[in-house]
Amino acid sequence: MSDENVKDIPEEATKTSSGEEAEPSQEEKKTSPEVEAKASSGEEAQESREEKDTSSGKEAKTPSEEETMASPEEKAESSQEEEKTPSEEEEGEPLILFENVGKIYKTGQIVYEALHDVNLKIMEGELVVILGPSGAGKSTLLNLLGGLDGATSGKIFFGGEEITAFDDARLGRFRSNDVGIIFQFYNLVPTLTAYENVDLMQDLGVEIMDPLEALRMVGLEDRKDNFPSQMSGGQQQRVSIARAIAKKPRLLLCDEPTGALDTNTGREVLKLLQDQSRVRGQTVVMVTHNSLFAEIADKVVMVKNGTVVEVKINKEPKDADEINW
Repeated sequence: MSDENVKDIPEEATKTSSGEEAEPSQEEKKTSPEVEAKASSGEEAQESREEKDTSSGKEAKTPSEEETMASPEEKAESSQEEEKTPSEEEEGEPLILFENVGKIYKTGQIVYEALHDVNLKIMEGELVVILGPSGAGKSTLLNLLGGLDGATSGKIFFGGEEITAFDDARLGRFRSNDVGIIFQFYNLVPTLTAYENVDLMQDLGVEIMDPLEALRMVGLEDRKDNFPSQMSGGQQQRVSIARAIAKKPRLLLCDEPTGALDTNTGREVLKLLQDQSRVRGQTVVMVTHNSLFAEIADKVVMVKNGTVVEVKINKEPKDADEINW
């Protein structure tokens, strides 16, 4: 064949004659039916494994991947819920229940919101410590607990009764019979003896135990004839405690009971209050700035910016005489 004829041959024909396109067809011819079957079954097995992996992956996603994908905020919320579990698992009806309680004070055109959205449960016989900075609403909360002040909104229950619905007469009986109050600065009558200060409750029409027995419980039987000016600060506070427990109240409220006392005397007062809860089954609620007192409490209530921000359950409270400050 001449060179001119070769030049006229189409390019496709040249490739065909050189055998370049024949190679794929030869490889296809070399593939036996058995190889094709193996390849087919291999592909099916691979698809089956992929489907199985996908299926198992979906099943595993619920417990593992969702936990891994949870944001730090969600994990923190989950942790907080776990910390609240002991409070939620408390058995029986609470002695005290606050439901979305708020308190607003008005002076002329000035409106001050002391408390808002307070929710709280206190069980009978608990020793509860309320902590928080000055102005957080601790004292207002204590006043509402004792019926010394009324809530602006929400409901407060005591022993299953709604005290926010009490009229003045019923509220007065509640304060007289069910609530004992211990103040920071004792509030004793200076012209009365220790015995007479305790017995004063009876003169006001409140049924109480023998005043001498109450003084004996706080270790001041031998001081029954002393006036407040003849007693130390710790002794005066113990008279104040004797006066509060003489009527055997279900609820004992303490407003900074050791605030004016030295460490040793304060520890004695704390021991007395702890015994009222542990030994006599009274519910004791104490407001304080001293965070160390949380160590003796069954429950610690944190108050900030006018509301309860945290409630902790202390499973192993210390004895009062173990506290040092």
